[in-house]
Amino acid sequence: MINKIEILIVLLALLCLMSCRTEQVVEQSEPLLEDKFVPEHSPNVFLILYDAEIGKEAILKAIKNYKCEIVYDYHFMNGMALKKPENKTLEETMRYFKGVKGVLTVEYDYVIHLDDPVKPKLEER
Repeated sequence: MINKIEILIVLLALLCLMSCRTEQVVEQSEPLLEDKFVPEHSPNVFLILYDAEIGKEAILKAIKNYKCEIVYDYHFMNGMALKKPENKTLEETMRYFKGVKGVLTVEYDYVIHLDDPVKPKLEER
């Protein structure tokens, strides 16, 4: 049989364990990456993809009317790299081409530097 002193010791031990508290404040640490990676894009060139069934006639007409320049006409996909006119901003030019018949997407022409050091991709929590 367990005697009263052993029960008292166990109860006192449990009481002591339950009363232990810390006054330590846990603070959030700074994020590992303060700057989010923002890809660099060309200030003058943008890309469009168009519907092959509709064709690019309307796009070619829009290029001429808006005074853009074809930098590259991709043959492996239905797309083009276009240079904006000098008197227009890249954003307003891209907005204009989003409304042209047959255009599926208008995207920035992102710049990827091959001499950049490899940066690990960190998982977001």
